[in-house]
Amino acid sequence: MRPSTAVFAVFIAALLLAGIYLGVSVSRLPTLEPFKLLNILGLTLDLLGLLVLSEFVLGSERWTTFVVKWIAGLLLWGQTVVPLGAALGAEVFGDGPSSSRAASFFFALFAYSLIPLAILDSTVFNPTRLTDADKTQRARRFGLLLLVSGILVQIVAAFHDLHS
Repeated sequence: MRPSTAVFAVFIAALLLAGIYLGVSVSRLPTLEPFKLLNILGLTLDLLGLLVLSEFVLGSERWTTFVVKWIAGLLLWGQTVVPLGAALGAEVFGDGPSSSRAASFFFALFAYSLIPLAILDSTVFNPTRLTDADKTQRARRFGLLLLVSGILVQIVAAFHDLHS
């Protein structure tokens, strides 16, 4: 096994374990209200989007390259593996009153995350039409995707809160 493959396997295993821990922790909540978790996720995506679009990042070629090559990849894998691990953690290891609700929430979050992640992969992380020299444009698309995703998640959370 090559060192880069071993590092990637350890990274994925760490994300999966973090997800399992999150799933077990959330399943132990006395009353799980998924819209609150959606608000946390939406605000986090908005914050990341603002950081990516800031002049600090876009004004520096070094930071723009770091965001496009590393942060986008970390988010791509993290937003896929963590919800899947959390769903498995809540379903298999969860022993609290919210286990089934947490598992359902995280499976739905995993399914939803595949849509923006496909867009992220094709426009930022592994662009099909953009060149490597266009890192600023890729970083802007990444920031916009984070902001739009965060706002949409918060809107869904608000409607869910209205109907709960």
